[in-house]
Amino acid sequence: MSLEDVRKNQNISADQMAARLGLSPAELLAIESGKQTPRLCLAQKWANALGLSFEEFAHHYYAKADPAQLTCTITGACQAKEK
Repeated sequence: MSLEDVRKNQNISADQMAARLGLSPAELLAIESGKQTPRLCLAQKWANALGLSFEEFAHHYYAKADPAQLTCTITGACQAKEK
């Protein structure tokens, strides 16, 4: 589930979330789509606004931005996918 899905499930519009975070709607949508990476302080503020832990926020962000990151182990050891 992406950040956009989480936001929409909570009936929060892009305009409303952008205002809560101090972003333009275009910036919000760019981050939700994985085209931009949020700064850590923004990510924590965003997680709080959605009632998520930072870890949950990261999972939802990477589900859209870079799904390969979700295959990393808890120790941080990531395996490159074979081509």
